Amino acid sequence: MWRIRLLAFFALIVLAAAFDPLTLYSREPDLATASTASPAVAAPADVPYRLTNVSYAQGTTLVGVVGQTLPGAVRVRVENADGEPVAGVPVLFEFASRPKGAEDDSVTSLAVSDAEGVAAADLRLGKQPGTYLLSARTEKVLGEIPHITANALRSGWWLFVVFGVLGGVGLFLYGMELGSGGLQKVAGNRMRDILGKLTTNRFMGVAAGTIITAIVQSSTATTVMVVGFVSVALMTLRQGLGVILGAGIGTTFTVQLIAFQISDYSLLLIGAGVILTMITKRKMYIYTGEIILGFGMIFYGMSMMGSAVTPLKTMPWFRDTILAIAGHPITGIFVSAVLATVMHSGAVVGLVVVLASEKLIDLNAAMPIIFGANIGTTVTTLIVSIGASREGKQAGLAHFLFNATGVLIFFPLLRWYVPAIQEITRWMGSDSIARQVANGHMFFNIFAMFIFLPLVGPWAWVVERIFPLRKEEAVERAIAPKYLNNDLLETPDLALTATYQEVLRVGGIVGEMLRRMVDAFGPHGERVSRELVHEHEDVETLTNELRRYFIRLAQKDIGLMQSREKHGQMSIVDDMRQIAHFAGTEVPEMANSLRESGAHFSEQGMSELREFQRFVLDVDREVEEAMRERSFDKAQAVRKRKDEGEDLERRLRDTHLARLDAGLKESVETSAYHMDLLSGMRQLGRHHFRICRNLEDFLKPPG
Repeated sequence: MWRIRLLAFFALIVLAAAFDPLTLYSREPDLATASTASPAVAAPADVPYRLTNVSYAQGTTLVGVVGQTLPGAVRVRVENADGEPVAGVPVLFEFASRPKGAEDDSVTSLAVSDAEGVAAADLRLGKQPGTYLLSARTEKVLGEIPHITANALRSGWWLFVVFGVLGGVGLFLYGMELGSGGLQKVAGNRMRDILGKLTTNRFMGVAAGTIITAIVQSSTATTVMVVGFVSVALMTLRQGLGVILGAGIGTTFTVQLIAFQISDYSLLLIGAGVILTMITKRKMYIYTGEIILGFGMIFYGMSMMGSAVTPLKTMPWFRDTILAIAGHPITGIFVSAVLATVMHSGAVVGLVVVLASEKLIDLNAAMPIIFGANIGTTVTTLIVSIGASREGKQAGLAHFLFNATGVLIFFPLLRWYVPAIQEITRWMGSDSIARQVANGHMFFNIFAMFIFLPLVGPWAWVVERIFPLRKEEAVERAIAPKYLNNDLLETPDLALTATYQEVLRVGGIVGEMLRRMVDAFGPHGERVSRELVHEHEDVETLTNELRRYFIRLAQKDIGLMQSREKHGQMSIVDDMRQIAHFAGTEVPEMANSLRESGAHFSEQGMSELREFQRFVLDVDREVEEAMRERSFDKAQAVRKRKDEGEDLERRLRDTHLARLDAGLKESVETSAYHMDLLSGMRQLGRHHFRICRNLEDFLKPPG
């Protein structure tokens, strides 16, 4: 995907360098009113005339490139006091103002009105870019003297517009990434707490989706998380649908900030953010600086885009393009959907707000683009869901259907929706078109949420019918990570949630191994030994995948608390791997060796091994409970049993030695195995206590 985007970027630059849009739009100005007027009358001598500028339509100006003659002439219409066009009237054109150093410009100084009463003069712009102001007058003028404005653009101006827009979009997206990262680090484990609220009801799901999207500043990122979580059964499809609806609302917050026109303070925010990250070593202040810096770059990127598109204000072809979008909204939706897929829906909506703030676009033309961006943002989710489970595909499809259906509902209502938004914006105390666009975007997502929220159940049923689960998918053919999802790496706290679930899964396998390890010395020992070996291989597979995932996570910019938890989880995984190694390698080897020798434990010896196993299983159960509940207190309570394990191992060792002294045959033949098992189970307890210590380290509050 990035290669395609890179090629498209260079193609755009080459196209911009080779093409001047002014050459595509060189038609004569609209003189319909002149051509339909009555034939010009002859010019009587010594009579004042009214002059009207007909060089361009209202709201635009003449535009050309420095050092070149304008493709369209400068025109004024000459009328008498009765409003009739007059032919044969000499009209004098002269410069009223010009950019400094542009004395090399020229204009046909004297022109005579034609049969339609129009006097035309050729204007050659100087070599300095800027605004050239001309005046036109006759010997006697009736009313005000008209002024004609011509804007001279530097050579290759279109290339600079492209560079400015691309640079602004780049700063915007990087600012979103930086601010999002800082917010996630400041939020810490609270992101996980927010997701925990999803187990209550759909309304809490909407709230969680809104909050998370406001933090990560991307509805796509939130929805990709939902796809991953639904795919690995961390949440149900119905819970995920609530989050998706909330994500649409959360993404409007940044747009609202942009529309408030606070870009004048963007450099202040950038400066404050940089200073805050440099003058302190305290992580929380650094993260806060990143948030401020990120928002500063967002607003500065918007300001850069606004400056870049300024030349478009006077372009008749751009005005006509916007009018065409307003007149053919389906085209606007399609183009916007493609741009949102290739770039970022937030960047597309942000650019629309910039165009609106520069009065280059109105709400009628903006809303189809907003609709298209809402559809385009779902394409990324659909692509991600291709590699997910069938539940993940259901979530991706639901996101697309939500947004597409919302557009289908609101599109026919645009003629009523647009005036309603304009009235709401005026009621909020603003006539700004940018505020109208931001409000149109926000209320579209809010109204869509209210429409679909009561229908989450039926909607999930429809999606499940489109992508039904297959029975064979429930059968795991080979052990593989169930919760790890690379898309979650962009949100470290949620990635750690996934790894924690995978660690708990490994702990469950290890617990099952501990429950059956002494059975390897019983009547079905051969079968149990094989099963223990296979389970150990499963644990090795999962811990290796976890280790690789942790390495990828370490490449991300994660916060102090997240880094502490990552290290703690890695240590816990290593302890679990060593527990599994003893139960799945050393125990089967001892059991096989004992069977080959024909020896077996004495009844009392086997009873003591079972006693120590019960202690290990009890500790394992408490550890699993502490981990599942993320309980600092329960982890501490488990560690207090350390002396209990040491005392038990010492007592059982003494009773075994007493049997050796008594010359008990079974004890003599199995003494080495018995002592190794006692030592091994004592070590298992130590691994459990180490797991609890690591759990305490990342669960205790910072301070």
